[in-house]
Amino acid sequence: MPRRGGKQVRSPRLNLMGFFDGWGQLQHLGDLPLWRKLMLGCIVGLWVLLGTRHVSKAADIYASAPHIPVPEAKQVYPVHVEGGYLRYVTKKEAEELECLNTTIGPIIGVLALTMGLLLVLPCNPRAS
Repeated sequence: MPRRGGKQVRSPRLNLMGFFDGWGQLQHLGDLPLWRKLMLGCIVGLWVLLGTRHVSKAADIYASAPHIPVPEAKQVYPVHVEGGYLRYVTKKEAEELECLNTTIGPIIGVLALTMGLLLVLPCNPRAS
């Protein structure tokens, strides 16, 4: 660490390969126990998989569904997609999007919270 007037001064730079372990010491991701690395890998994989599915479905509806009802094609069920845009889809597509919004959205949030906790909580807490 750099010194100023005999005192150690922390560098203001952020280290992209590490994080603060909750006690103020910078710890590298390589220092995590194996089980935490595996959990983080699984969580990131699930997060990407579920998030991609959710975004892909919403983008597909946004791009392909009409913005006015089309009774001939049975696209009469209104849904709101990215940015609040109104599109009309079939009953099956509306149910699929509702399922994605009510189940996968909260799961992605829980995965993000778990990932954050695995990174922030100290690996070896100090005894009080």
